[in-house]
Amino acid sequence: MLRVLQSPSAAERIAAAAEFIRSFAAATELLLVGSSREAVDDLVRGLAHTSGATFGLHRFSFTQLAARLAIGRLAAAGVTPSSVVGAEALAARAAYEASVRNELPYFAPVTKFPGFAHATAATIGDLRAAGVAGDRLDALEESGPDHAALLECFQEQMERVLVADRTLLLQAALEEVRTGADLARHPLLLLDVPVHSAIERAFLVELASAAKELLCTCPAGDLRSLDNLKMVPGAQENAATPVPKDSSLARLGFYLFSETTPPEGRLDDEVVFYSAPGEERESVEIVRRILAEAEKGIPFDRMAVLLRAPETYGGLMEAAMRRAGIPAYFARGSRRPDPSGRALLALLACAAEGLSAHRFAEYLSFAQVPSLAQDGAPPESKTEFVPPEDDALNSAFAHPMTNTSQDEDGDQYSTERREGGTSGGRGQLSRLHPPKAIYFQHLVLGARGIPTGR
Repeated sequence: MLRVLQSPSAAERIAAAAEFIRSFAAATELLLVGSSREAVDDLVRGLAHTSGATFGLHRFSFTQLAARLAIGRLAAAGVTPSSVVGAEALAARAAYEASVRNELPYFAPVTKFPGFAHATAATIGDLRAAGVAGDRLDALEESGPDHAALLECFQEQMERVLVADRTLLLQAALEEVRTGADLARHPLLLLDVPVHSAIERAFLVELASAAKELLCTCPAGDLRSLDNLKMVPGAQENAATPVPKDSSLARLGFYLFSETTPPEGRLDDEVVFYSAPGEERESVEIVRRILAEAEKGIPFDRMAVLLRAPETYGGLMEAAMRRAGIPAYFARGSRRPDPSGRALLALLACAAEGLSAHRFAEYLSFAQVPSLAQDGAPPESKTEFVPPEDDALNSAFAHPMTNTSQDEDGDQYSTERREGGTSGGRGQLSRLHPPKAIYFQHLVLGARGIPTGR
């Protein structure tokens, strides 16, 4: 049975999720799935404060659950789950090959722009998730035939390198659920998981038919997810209607995604809008506001900063908080420019420009040339390959380890891997299986538009 709780209040949805978990006997195995792994981790940490102990709570994001279910089926077929970066690399390669064959007359002026691969990967992902075939695109005007050519080339690239994008991952997962996967039979909680595509809805239908009991919480403004949830057989909707308090923050949270015009209320300083000329100045102003709130007696660990683009603001916020002496924890980590990564890009540019002396000098300027041993041999690498921080690949690369420790997100890493991960994700390919190493090289070169001969 699927129960859907719709509410504009995040606190009410979290309380309902906690009540759902407590309704089962201790040590009952439950599947807790959130829009991100951090969301369910935070929910479980909150439960741990009020419970003596917790056992049997399996935590996933939606993609991680699909990867855990599908990994055996994909491995039997010799297929490896791809990441977001891998999908963009395949899209760049597909665009290159389609452009060489003069199949992109509409997109020809923009195929070499830096953002074309990212836009192509997102568009192809949406088309594949919706189940749109290339024949339907061919019948459209303007960009339709170009999209059909890109979709066909993308599928050819996946079959050539034997990788699975998110759509293929979800398809394999729902087929595994149909065959009676034991993991899918446990009671299931979906905490604000967006269900926006046809393949996501199909996967949810199979989960709902296999799970003993299912509760799905959904924000009131996520109409696409609500429409898809209503299409699940046996779904029972419970729309909570809390009354907002008389404050600007409460009215903002209640009416943010509502089509109803909010009533007038008293003015206060709970919600403040301000503008800054650039991301760096904006980060400084945020830190000043944090210090102002700290002077009022609010502890730092009761404050949070939500960033629209963490990849842009993360380094700036870290620098601003370090200068202000504010201890901060970044949920997704903070990334600084890595000289080894920039050196690799310089070498790729050197090869693309016909062994340019200028590019090779740029590579040498990063001081990343490894020192040779006393006998002149190259140094031996002692670092394991570190998988990327991607939902599908994290589950795909997960394996039992004898000497493990647990990080804040609950993932297990060996000591050697943790040391590699703290240096900016600079993993080596020394212990990577040769076919995966070739595939990694193919993706990197394909992302730069360089033919790899495969």
